[in-house]
Amino acid sequence: MSKSIKELNLHYDPINESNSFTSGDIVEGRVVLEVTKEIKVDHLFVKLTGDANVSWTESTGDDETTTYSDHERYFKIKQYFIQESSKYGQPEKNTTLISGETYGPVIKEGSHVFPFRFQLPQQKMPASFKGVHGSVKYVLMVKLKRPWKPTSSTCSELNFSPGNDGTNDHLLEPQSVTKDKKLKLFGSGKMSMTATTDKTGYMQGETIRVSVDIDNSSSRDVKPKYSLKQQQTFIAGKSTNKAFKDIVKETKDPVPSGEKTKFIVDIHLPHDLTINIENCRIIKVQYQIKVSLDVSFASDPALMLPVVILPAYQQCPPCQGPSGGFQPYLPPQPNLVPYPGGPPPPYAELYPNLHDPTALPYPGAAAGLYPNPNAMLPGFYPTPSAPVYDPNQSTKASSPNVPY
Repeated sequence: MSKSIKELNLHYDPINESNSFTSGDIVEGRVVLEVTKEIKVDHLFVKLTGDANVSWTESTGDDETTTYSDHERYFKIKQYFIQESSKYGQPEKNTTLISGETYGPVIKEGSHVFPFRFQLPQQKMPASFKGVHGSVKYVLMVKLKRPWKPTSSTCSELNFSPGNDGTNDHLLEPQSVTKDKKLKLFGSGKMSMTATTDKTGYMQGETIRVSVDIDNSSSRDVKPKYSLKQQQTFIAGKSTNKAFKDIVKETKDPVPSGEKTKFIVDIHLPHDLTINIENCRIIKVQYQIKVSLDVSFASDPALMLPVVILPAYQQCPPCQGPSGGFQPYLPPQPNLVPYPGGPPPPYAELYPNLHDPTALPYPGAAAGLYPNPNAMLPGFYPTPSAPVYDPNQSTKASSPNVPY
């Protein structure tokens, strides 16, 4: 970063204790820019993007390799604070432009705050995910471009989790699988096992209960094993690459020859476990429970139970005050300039906070669920906001609204 730019950061306001967002949620925050001397700016904007990417390399023999990659974009939203006059009003491919306050092209020495506010699209999108050969990311990024200078930027990732609409009734049905095996070499007799779950779909944080029945009518002792596996599938064109990750993996006490046993397995799902991803063209995330019998000098019989991990109805309970532990970022409070008299701009409905002093100051204000993210601590002095640009004002150096 240039010596003249002391700080370029962006901060967004959490809306719940799990710091997660879903479709239709409002993402609002501010860009903080501190400069050590007056600078001229070509453009300054903040954007919010949702993308999935995959990439991996495979050996094709003779020391040659082939790289497979693909990309899927869900949205790109931009809000300009400062825009080059030559490009003002021009459409941008596959980009939704959001109007907001416009600022002058010259930034004076000191700290300046630029507020932004986006709304996530009302569409079905995959959950945030980072895998072996790909990821799904929702990223806030700010970029500052000056004449004849390298572009300065910084970014912050959002945790996106699709909402649970509770309509997956078929996932409430129980499932059961049975596996038999006869011993022919190094033993005789047969063994069988049955695994049953009370349903197929489980929410984050829930407990999967698996009932396992084993009948060891063979001449060999067997050792039961179970695991919850995550399967990651990456797709690029007609090529696929799969990876597996053990979420839980355990071994039970041996079952002696000629005995029967029954045991219960409780698998506690992490609250932040990635949910199933089926609505992404290039990445799939699926889960299965594997129950097997470890038999020496023989192939191990195994059975699979597919399970679906769903988003919790509510990622975390609402904060009940300071004791709840949820302390959002307390930013400098910008001094927003009210919109002048006359009809409101077309973006006023999306951004009521910028122009309507009677609008709710932050998400959840009516319900009193969360502390005001713009509240000031005692003895805390707000950083001055960036100068608002008014093209009707004089451009002379004496103008107080357009610094040079």
